[in-house]
Amino acid sequence: MNMHPLNRKLLRDVLHLRGQAIAIALIVASGVGVLVMSLAAMQAMTDTAEAYYERYRFAHVFASTKRAPLAVVRDIAAIDGVQTAMPRIVKYASVEVRGFAEPVMASVVSVAEDAAPRINQLVLRAGRYPLEHRPDEVMVVEGFAQAHRLELGERLNVLLNGRKREVTVVGFALSPEFVYAIGPGSLMPDDARYGVIWMGEKALAAAYDLHHAFNDIAITTWPGAHIPTILRAVDMVLAPYGGVGAFDRSDQVSNWFVMNEIEQLKSIASILPPIFLAVAAFLTNMLLARLVYIERG
Repeated sequence: MNMHPLNRKLLRDVLHLRGQAIAIALIVASGVGVLVMSLAAMQAMTDTAEAYYERYRFAHVFASTKRAPLAVVRDIAAIDGVQTAMPRIVKYASVEVRGFAEPVMASVVSVAEDAAPRINQLVLRAGRYPLEHRPDEVMVVEGFAQAHRLELGERLNVLLNGRKREVTVVGFALSPEFVYAIGPGSLMPDDARYGVIWMGEKALAAAYDLHHAFNDIAITTWPGAHIPTILRAVDMVLAPYGGVGAFDRSDQVSNWFVMNEIEQLKSIASILPPIFLAVAAFLTNMLLARLVYIERG
């Protein structure tokens, strides 16, 4: 096959400078690879988070109060844009774990006995829900169980309202509310020192004297609902009962970490590939300038 003399010369030059050419090609490939990887991971995480939240009915609005009667739930459910309102009891407690000497904190969340929550539904990974006639049965978040190598039937000592109580682990679960289980005052998740415990609603109400009352509520809204208006309305309803301010999903700690991970991928996709391509362009310019200088005569 006849090759044009200029093409043969180009081939000889490329072979002579093959080290530089390969380096430039690898830099360009790295930039494109980082871009594709970041965009693919970002899209996968976004789609997965949305599907997970939708399937297990992750709440759109959260609110806490000191103590409010259950009758107040009807007033919140009547707010325009509210789809479902689920009252519950949420308390912090100290936990003693066998073989772990350091202090452990946990959020103890009430769950209806023998029934799945209507909002923030749990993904049961092993075991079962606590039974109504067994008030000392609990479920724990899977990450905490793995960190301490807990098994079904394990016993834990939990300090509830100043009283130590021995409970039995009957299930391991995940929740869209605790994708990242982060304790109060912590900057990063630490499954060994902070966990989530789901306890029967009646048992937890008895421990904190919250019969026919609640101190936390999770709310889902209809599509297109105006969230700021709902937040103001919820605050007005809970204000007489020590409400501390409703907030939407974007300010929920676990969801904030998930969205921040996605934003980090977006930053990587927008910053790193241009750097790789700029370096490749700089090296290409140097290489061409050198060739032009050599061949100018």
